[in-house]
Amino acid sequence: MEDTKIKEKAIIRKELIVLKTYPYSDPSPIPEFGRLYPYNRFDGYTNKSIEQTWEMIVMENNHIKIWINPAVGGKIWGAIEKSTTREFIYFNHAAKFRDVAMRGPWTSGGMEINMGIIGHTPSCSAPVDYKTIENEDGSVSCFIGATDWPSRTEWRVEIKLGKDAAHFSTKSWWHNNSCMSQSYYQWNNVGIKTSGNLEYIYPGQHRLGHDGVPQSWPEDDEKRKISFYDQNNYGEYKSYHVFGAYTDFWGCYWHNDQFGMGHSAPYDEKPGKKIWIWGLSRYGMIWEDLLTDEDGQYTEVQSGRLFNQSIAASSKTPFKHRSFLPYTYDTWEEHWFPVKNTGGLTYGNQQLSFYITVQEGNQLINICANESLDDHFKVFHHTKEILSTQLRMKAMQNCSFGLPYPVKAAELLVTLNDSIIYNGPEQHTVLKRPTKLSKDYNFDSVQAHCIQAKEWERQRFFDRAITHYQICLDLDPFYTEALSGLAGLYFKQLKFTEALNLLSIVLSVDTYDPEANYLYGLVNERLRNTADAKDGFSIASQSVEYRVASFIALAKMLLREGQIEKAYAYVKKARLYSPDNLQSLYLSIIINNLKGNKKQSMLLIKQLLHTDPINYLAKFELNKAEGIPLDKITVSELPYETYTELAAFYYNVNLYSEALKLLEAAPDYAMVYLWKAYLYSLSDSKTTIASALEKAVAMRPDFVFPHREEDITVLNWAISQHNAWQFKYYLALAHIQNLRREEALSLLNSCQQLPDFYPFYIVRANLKEELQKDGCLSDLKKAFQLAPDEWRTVLNLSNYYAAHEDWVQALNITSKGYKMYPDNYYLGLKLAKCFMHTHKFEQGIALMTNMTVLPNEGASEGRNSWRETHLLCAFNALEDKNQEKATHHINMARTWPENMGIGKPHHVDERLEDYMQLICIDHENKEERKALTDKITSYRMHHKLSPYGILDFISIFLMQEMGDVKGAERILDNWLKQDPDALPLKWSIAFLKGNQQELAELSQQKVPVKEVLPYEVPFEDRSFPFVKKLHSIGLFNKHTHLATMN
Repeated sequence: MEDTKIKEKAIIRKELIVLKTYPYSDPSPIPEFGRLYPYNRFDGYTNKSIEQTWEMIVMENNHIKIWINPAVGGKIWGAIEKSTTREFIYFNHAAKFRDVAMRGPWTSGGMEINMGIIGHTPSCSAPVDYKTIENEDGSVSCFIGATDWPSRTEWRVEIKLGKDAAHFSTKSWWHNNSCMSQSYYQWNNVGIKTSGNLEYIYPGQHRLGHDGVPQSWPEDDEKRKISFYDQNNYGEYKSYHVFGAYTDFWGCYWHNDQFGMGHSAPYDEKPGKKIWIWGLSRYGMIWEDLLTDEDGQYTEVQSGRLFNQSIAASSKTPFKHRSFLPYTYDTWEEHWFPVKNTGGLTYGNQQLSFYITVQEGNQLINICANESLDDHFKVFHHTKEILSTQLRMKAMQNCSFGLPYPVKAAELLVTLNDSIIYNGPEQHTVLKRPTKLSKDYNFDSVQAHCIQAKEWERQRFFDRAITHYQICLDLDPFYTEALSGLAGLYFKQLKFTEALNLLSIVLSVDTYDPEANYLYGLVNERLRNTADAKDGFSIASQSVEYRVASFIALAKMLLREGQIEKAYAYVKKARLYSPDNLQSLYLSIIINNLKGNKKQSMLLIKQLLHTDPINYLAKFELNKAEGIPLDKITVSELPYETYTELAAFYYNVNLYSEALKLLEAAPDYAMVYLWKAYLYSLSDSKTTIASALEKAVAMRPDFVFPHREEDITVLNWAISQHNAWQFKYYLALAHIQNLRREEALSLLNSCQQLPDFYPFYIVRANLKEELQKDGCLSDLKKAFQLAPDEWRTVLNLSNYYAAHEDWVQALNITSKGYKMYPDNYYLGLKLAKCFMHTHKFEQGIALMTNMTVLPNEGASEGRNSWRETHLLCAFNALEDKNQEKATHHINMARTWPENMGIGKPHHVDERLEDYMQLICIDHENKEERKALTDKITSYRMHHKLSPYGILDFISIFLMQEMGDVKGAERILDNWLKQDPDALPLKWSIAFLKGNQQELAELSQQKVPVKEVLPYEVPFEDRSFPFVKKLHSIGLFNKHTHLATMN
């Protein structure tokens, strides 16, 4: 559709679009401590759709059309090239929310923007703030933005479409508004379809895993050309972080469609490029139906600020995590564009895309314009000019030129108006950046422990970080990096005196240490040692890293003291080094107001709203200046947090009346009333304190998760004014998050049994369990008593009984809960496990046959229960000498019913099932027995990289029985190298040595449960109990049931 308006300029509008929607629901009122806090999880998902109307922002010109959904994280829902109507960003016609993201809900397709700690970020399925703009040059913009509450960082993205461009841009800003370093993670995830002979054109020499381990690209070690989607039909999920080329481009091309898409950004801004593939077995392809209805399978192509999305294991490689320095910001810009009729893709940017190919023996360069061109185009082979022409093209037009002789793209240089746009030799240069850490590196060194501590800190695993800093200081009490690192964590925990003691040691070693001086300033400021604080910030300001942060800290201190001119001098210093720093801009606006420079303040406000139309402080100050009552400044998911955050900024510079004006406009919320009461106490409104406190008490405590340093100040004050249990509960939550667990438990215990709020008792029970205190069970029972119809109280109580091996009680409580909630698969899975552990196998199988599990990414609990229940049935049949029944259940254990929430992978290790099958086969059936025996004993020849575990014992046992002692020893040696302390390994060695006493002792021990960190694929040796059971019933007696091989 073309109209006159679109011919003249790009247009932007709101449009109501009806999508088949599978909504999410059931927000959890139980706090998620750790990396996610103060966000809550959502636990309700459905396979029943509704027709839901979504208000989307539509941007279009003659060439492309883009949809943006502000209600779902500001996701660019899809984008098409209009002449072909083909999608270059996947448009999902079903909004199918599934439990994939940090908080749970996530939808596939579109372009998702992630800034924070890890993908998919907490705001990815929540409403974000947005503003649409028609620009003077005929282009249009949609600004989207939100705050990441755990880090108190704020992000914005301007999505911009030119009036005659076949590309759009995303310009991003990310501000760390906190006084401390924060985690740093930024990736844009773009969904595209997989059908159509898809090729990923990703310049590079290596592909990094999440673990930082490099492998080859674009071919793998088996010479599969994995840059083509269809060549990835092996293994499971794929994460390829392509690396090793200096380039500003990557793209994709669907050869069957003669269509593609591309991305362009300066290498310094976006060095990371990733491909995500669900996997082509049912293990991955099950997600096609889980995430869409009719649009088909998708893959993700991603751009990142780092080389890879690091997991914990990546810390052992060069590819570590990053920090976001205090009071700093980052900005970057990217371009996204379609490509058509080029036959492939060699390179592209916002001006044009081209492909160098051979057709009918002729070397050609095929071009697709991404905007109107009247430019001189040249191609050089080495230094020789081989093509020179004037390009006169409209956007999305194609043209083709012959080259005089065969050349390789890697040898070419391409210019547009004498500016190099493609440098083949440079792009194909193998970068020498190290991809591996030296094998001589000592991971037990002081430096290694300090780096590991920083790595944990950057991932928000603060307890682990503290442990490693302390190990480091045990080795070297004067290791300054560790002293400063630990002091920083103590500061976050509000342990100011302890932090100061550590920092004093650092400054006794090096009085100019930048980080130590900055932290010394912060800590002394909190302890009200004003001169020492200014001393610390002043010396820290001499370093590049902490200069701006120190100037801002000094400006705030001086502003609180009423020294406006001195404060302004430091603000100007901060702006000199970082002109667009939000904190210094805010202070400039405020100080100009205080000085009476209203015009200058208004100028700054309007400049800020021009670059950031969403900006909350600018909107507030504008309304205040114009005498207009404060309108709603946010439509984001947690509006009370936005108002409180801005109020905290004003509070921190002693502008209490402005903070109160903001909070008067905020939605009703317990912490809002507590803040108001506290601010009343600091101003002239003391008569309203009691009323505000009582309103805070009257508010429901659901979803009240205090997380700011300032919140803790407010709560400490509130507890001194009022004895409400809610205030103690809120403060306890903040203390738990800050790892001050004993203090938290003391507060919770002081509430006794007064609260009538079930999450209180679950929080206290979990804390008692963690601290190994009595009373956990009684609190879980109290929670259940208060809310017997709430499934979370049922599951928490059931989990307690299960953890303490009281499966009868677990079965009793879970059965009742499941009757109330027959569609709740959390309870259903628990009930299946209870049936298994209470030997009610047939009931468990019947339950699992008829239930439907909507999975989360990587979930396997349902299939584990299915397999293990059938294996236990098979054991019973074996003991009863019923081989036919045993065989039936063994065969059922091999199946992967998809209603249990997971599909079958390409490779499944079935050596346990094979061995049990071997036991069942008649001794006369030598051919089948030999086939099974060969399958078990040859397993490691075909699967060298799979984790070693108890199933290798079965291979070793049979190989020894068959006389292949060397082969058995080789497997055992490799197992020892992988994990010499593994309990199944020790058990196996005891068996092989015939040490019955040790075998009996080891059989009583449980395999320790390892914490699974984000992105890590856990290996659970779940077959160990079954192998022990086989042994206990005499099915590893030598020569009794093995096939004769000769």
